[in-house]
Amino acid sequence: MRIPILLSAFLLAQFVAAPAASAQHEPPGVASTAPNPAYPLHLRVLTAQRARDQFGVHGFGRADLLGPPIRGLDYTYDCGEGFLHNEHADEYYQGRWKKPDQEMEILVQRVGSDHVDKCSLKVTLKAEPYGRY
Repeated sequence: MRIPILLSAFLLAQFVAAPAASAQHEPPGVASTAPNPAYPLHLRVLTAQRARDQFGVHGFGRADLLGPPIRGLDYTYDCGEGFLHNEHADEYYQGRWKKPDQEMEILVQRVGSDHVDKCSLKVTLKAEPYGRY
């Protein structure tokens, strides 16, 4: 009697974990390359940490809002997909304020696609930038 119960528990665990495991292999998004005048802010993401669960991707990091003036910010997010930090100094995410100085929305492009998603970030502005300019 113990073997069928253990087997049932094992199969149930595999069934529940399989969708989450396959979803973890989806690549994070990158900065959209097509200029969008509705998103006038330029956000240079310096660090990006993320984790996925059944509700989406949750992340946090540090970025610089390219001014004037240039200001650092800390951010958190809960989105359908995560995104990468900007590797090169001239890369940035396009954004706009949803709540000035508190919440912004950025454009995130899927790798290998022209599709662009939106991701809302909760932010805390800093007096000085994190990067050197």
